[in-house]
Amino acid sequence: MSFRIAVSSSGKGRRFSPDKNFYNFHPQVHDALGIQTSKNFFDRKAHRPDSGEDAFFISKIGYDDNAFAFGVADGVGGWSESGIDPADFSHAFCGHMAEASLNWDSSPESLRAMSLMQLGYEKTLSDKAVFAGSSTACVGVTRSDGSVQLANLGDSGSLLFRLAAVHHYSAPQTHDFNTPYQLAAVPELIRRQSSLFGGRQFEDLPQDAAITNCSLQHGDVLVLATDGVFDNLNNQEVLKLVTTRMMGSGAWTGTSDMGISATDNLDPLTKPGGLSFGSKRTKPQRAVAGSEETDLQGKGHTLQALLAVTIAGEAKIASMDFRRDGPFAKEYQRHRPWDHYRGGKPDDITVVVLVAVEEGRSTSASS
Repeated sequence: MSFRIAVSSSGKGRRFSPDKNFYNFHPQVHDALGIQTSKNFFDRKAHRPDSGEDAFFISKIGYDDNAFAFGVADGVGGWSESGIDPADFSHAFCGHMAEASLNWDSSPESLRAMSLMQLGYEKTLSDKAVFAGSSTACVGVTRSDGSVQLANLGDSGSLLFRLAAVHHYSAPQTHDFNTPYQLAAVPELIRRQSSLFGGRQFEDLPQDAAITNCSLQHGDVLVLATDGVFDNLNNQEVLKLVTTRMMGSGAWTGTSDMGISATDNLDPLTKPGGLSFGSKRTKPQRAVAGSEETDLQGKGHTLQALLAVTIAGEAKIASMDFRRDGPFAKEYQRHRPWDHYRGGKPDDITVVVLVAVEEGRSTSASS
């Protein structure tokens, strides 16, 4: 089993472009995405992707072309009230996890999602460029037998889709409404000030993460995303988007008994150029509901990038729709009905999409 991975992200208040807001991970070209190579604090900020306080990473495990680690993190925005950029922690954290995965010196199968989260957290705590901050996290590691282990801490999360059905979804971990579990770096001075004024700094640990083990099959779609997606789209809405794209591209096809199966020709769709308009496999489609026509397929991009852009784009639209109550609005109304909160929740959005492909299943084009 091999895994094809792409990311789409967009910072809050930034314009979303389906042609630009994505990153394909190609193992033949990239060892990792998300590593912060510069030691200079200002260079780090200047070279961050368009994801705001969200961050992401994708990395080979020990430079192995068939084993990967990946994840998302969402910096807790409350730190901005103390004059601290919440993005510092989340981006450093993802960068350190990518670096730890790439430099893993044991067998790829021995790396666990929680262990990787712990390694990244320890490195972030010792990172002199990170004065303070906190972040949620959802991290995954793959194995060549098709298994994936996920570790989720907070209100980022994961969804696994199999043949037009939700096969797995993570539950958010929260201390209270809109207060997720979070890894934190809290200087002693800030901790004392919080205690003095009756406040509380939440400092959860990697061992508090919820662990899920999944065995992926050919044609499965695994999504990791920050709460910018889950606060604006429910699981069924994401399923509809994924199903529309998978069926429209021919990745999933109808069967004679009214069922759905994954095509044997899935592999070409996940490679560069697999979704070009010239291909008989696909037809031009809209990138996100209600948006202008995009040439994401016409430029020869991949199925996983199309899925990531579709989810991120629809979440972006929903976040700015004041007449459409998303999951966050409904939860807000339940906890604080007197505030009359309506509509979407503008936020940073990050989506990692993984498509599972069983090697050796491709048939000839003529078939």
